[in-house]
Amino acid sequence: MNVDFITAIKMFFANYANFKGRSTRAEYWWVMLFMFLVSCVLSMFGTLGNYINYAFSLACLIPGLALGTRRLHDTGKSGWWIAMFYIAMTACLIWIVTILVKNAPELLSNDPTAAARMGDEILPVLASVAIPYMIMLAFGIWWIVLMCKKSEPDNQYGPNPYGEY
Repeated sequence: MNVDFITAIKMFFANYANFKGRSTRAEYWWVMLFMFLVSCVLSMFGTLGNYINYAFSLACLIPGLALGTRRLHDTGKSGWWIAMFYIAMTACLIWIVTILVKNAPELLSNDPTAAARMGDEILPVLASVAIPYMIMLAFGIWWIVLMCKKSEPDNQYGPNPYGEY
């Protein structure tokens, strides 16, 4: 079954917390486009728009996880793969914050001599921050590839949503 933009959005909110079954590539990517567009529009309204965007993102958290889980089911994967993705991303963010907090006094100092001393130390800090960013990039690419996989034939999560293979 091919899904258009409006139908995908309706299905997204109708299946708010449905972690069972399967979702097509079209359904997943139309919803991702919708969420991106809403986020872009809300960001144009300054601080108030940002607060509304945070509320919108929070409201879409559960249906987004459910949609991701159903999309994984469509590729024949367990929904728990989504947990692996978010755990890896969170670990990398914690790694980055830890590095930056550890080096914050030198990085944020107004003392010109501290900046001069930091000149020799900034490259190792940047290199150590680059590693988790590269890991996050690799996981992001992996996620996109996974979400672009074709539907599997009928599997343990349900029949092929396209009807045939």
